[in-house]
Amino acid sequence: FPISSISKRRFCPLEITAKMAETRVPNKLYATHSKNYGKGSRQCRVTGRKGGNGLIRKYGINMKRQVFRERAIDMGWCKYS
Repeated sequence: FPISSISKRRFCPLEITAKMAETRVPNKLYATHSKNYGKGSRQCRVTGRKGGNGLIRKYGINMKRQVFRERAIDMGWCKYS
């Protein structure tokens, strides 16, 4: 190869980032894989939002914390303090 062709083939950061941006596709395994265990498998019975730190599961309530605070009195719960 002539020296001029080798110097033209040097890596340019702009070309590399452009190729990376074109080929970067989210991994479809996460979107299609069924979640049958863990926090992501459970959802609120009222809103249908996925579980996480705010899901109350005790006594089979399965409601988000905010929804439970709104409906607790109607369900028969009372706040003592």
